[in-house]
Amino acid sequence: MTTYKKNSTLKVFLSFAFILTILLSMLPFAGVSVYADDVQTGTFGSFEYEIYDGEVCITKFTGEGGDVFIPNVIEDVPVVAIGEEAFWYCKEITSLSMPASLEFIGARAFQGCSSLTEVQLPDSVVEIAAAAFCDCTALEKINVPAELIYVGSFAFDNTPWITRFEDNTSIIIGGRILYKYLGDAEVVNIPAGVTGISGNAFQDKKNLKYVNIPNTMLFIGDYAFFGCDNLKSVSLPDSIYYMGAYSFGYKTLTESGEGDVVEDFVLCANEGTLPADYAKEYGLTLKSHGYFATMDELPEAESCVAKELPEATKDQAKWFSNKNTVITLVIIVISCVGIVGGMYFYFTFQEKKMKKNNQNKKK
Repeated sequence: MTTYKKNSTLKVFLSFAFILTILLSMLPFAGVSVYADDVQTGTFGSFEYEIYDGEVCITKFTGEGGDVFIPNVIEDVPVVAIGEEAFWYCKEITSLSMPASLEFIGARAFQGCSSLTEVQLPDSVVEIAAAAFCDCTALEKINVPAELIYVGSFAFDNTPWITRFEDNTSIIIGGRILYKYLGDAEVVNIPAGVTGISGNAFQDKKNLKYVNIPNTMLFIGDYAFFGCDNLKSVSLPDSIYYMGAYSFGYKTLTESGEGDVVEDFVLCANEGTLPADYAKEYGLTLKSHGYFATMDELPEAESCVAKELPEATKDQAKWFSNKNTVITLVIIVISCVGIVGGMYFYFTFQEKKMKKNNQNKKK
């Protein structure tokens, strides 16, 4: 009886220890979370993340590269953002599967991912920050989400995808966002329908004297017209909700970091609008729209032309972000059951064998 008790205790102990080891090995998938200032942080596989106000932001990728599947949800919360420098110079990443709920891609998020050749962005993406895909030197294909309303400066610089459109005087992404003006005209007409001007888009265009900005404009990025020394006036619509730093009226920055204002620069806007507030904050002369010359009164303007972009390919299987994790967990559970079952049958067989030997000894 003593031998039987020892073996039963050992069997229970080994089974418990094994299951505990398996559970501990699963911690990298489940993450370890802490709370501070209403921000929950943790890890999920190769991702570090933050949860705030019911939304997840991926803050860092710690994996080796290859095909990367960014999860749709973490802790039952949707992933809506890729944080600043989250994948910065991850040179071994070859492909990305983005979550269907993604809305925001932070500054320099994928900068320097030099092995990345194609990116499929979900239609939910509305903002791509500065230098997000800059220096992705192999990136040849990227789709433009229909709802995209903001693209930061240098977001796609030094990528094959953007440089192949540089045979025209302008690059207009998706027909809505003027990414960069490449011409050298004195008068430029930005067509109706364009909703945004990326940061640095017209920077240092010394010949530019007039620019027509349509009423469809919503945002103008940082330094968009910085260094345009001969641009003396501009008329901005009420619709603009974002104006970046030094976007108009400055030609240089002093050593102390202060802006050097273009002489006699006038910004025309209605009182109570964001452009009017910008003029006041930056110390620029503010006048009514009536002061600004109409396009009919100006020399013939060069119109920006939207480049024809390739149609986005539909990857019907791209939203299996959690697939690898689920498969891994299933394999772990099956392995656990199989091993524990094997241990059970092994110890049961040994117990029966010992019982039979004891019975033979008694005879």
